[in-house]
Amino acid sequence: MSELQQQAPASDEISLKELILKGKDWFTYLWGYKWIILLVAALGGGLGFTYAKYLTKPTYTSQVTFAMESKAGGGASALGGLASSLGLGDIGGASQSGMFGGENILMLMKSNRIIHEALKEPLEELKGNHLLNAYLNNHFEKAIKEKKIKLFPKEIDTLSFTRNQDSVLLLVTKSIREEQLLADRADKKNTIIKLEVKDENEYWAYLFSKMLVKHAIDLYMDIKVGKLIATEQELTRKRDSIRGMLDGSITTLAYETDLNSHTPLMRYKTNQAKKQIDVEVLKTMYGNIIQNLEMTKFQRSQEEPIIEIIDEPILPLSMEKFGKAKGMVMGGFLAGFLIFGWLVIKRFLKTIMN
Repeated sequence: MSELQQQAPASDEISLKELILKGKDWFTYLWGYKWIILLVAALGGGLGFTYAKYLTKPTYTSQVTFAMESKAGGGASALGGLASSLGLGDIGGASQSGMFGGENILMLMKSNRIIHEALKEPLEELKGNHLLNAYLNNHFEKAIKEKKIKLFPKEIDTLSFTRNQDSVLLLVTKSIREEQLLADRADKKNTIIKLEVKDENEYWAYLFSKMLVKHAIDLYMDIKVGKLIATEQELTRKRDSIRGMLDGSITTLAYETDLNSHTPLMRYKTNQAKKQIDVEVLKTMYGNIIQNLEMTKFQRSQEEPIIEIIDEPILPLSMEKFGKAKGMVMGGFLAGFLIFGWLVIKRFLKTIMN
């Protein structure tokens, strides 16, 4: 046992010595190729510089922040019977819609419906064209020239899409949603929503972000107060119709009263009595319609959400680009790492062969 204990430190010293000698040997080997390593690293840095300067495009970010808050209202159920009597269904659930509660609004901003509506609306800024064709021109220029993809007509809202057109639209939508669109709350403690659109085309990102928010707000308003607006419009039509009938009945009643003013016989005053009843009934109906209309307007004012655009995108947009210095450093490091690895593998193979 004593001999083994005495030999152990000697064995450790030998292994440590071998390790130092091997490290020195590797350093000497690699140092002999120092100029090759430096040359390759310099070439890599040059390639990285060229890539950053000539082969990359800047990315522009359009940012919109806005807030959507519902007023504290709860009287929509009071109009349920009225809406049913007009054939408009129950409007009592208008204020209870949870579609925009929690994180749903963030998912809605990325939905196919909102993205499609934003892409398809004709814009004066694009001379009546839409953002879908602008996107295809920006990102699929080569495919368009080779006629693999065709542009959409300007009048796209009522167009029945073919299978190929649906495929192109879904491809564009997926690309935008996964790579170019970010919707999130500015702070988890508040209701401010931040929307960011990134694209290589500055003006497209600017227009698309504005259209996306516009259509999201339109859908929000339609869901929250759409039935109340429909009820209000129907009541307005009925009010105008009844007012016309009432005016006509009052005129006829006046004519019958003048005609029978000098006769004592009641049988000649029958039409006058009928018109008097018509006028009273129409006056009552007209009063009820006015009351219900004012109640609907008040309810809409209570249910209508508060939508506030806090920050709109302003040209020029913020720009991000792969920097030339970053390209040089990354290119040089990658090239140096590759040549270093190649030299190590080369010596290992040579050792194995020997």
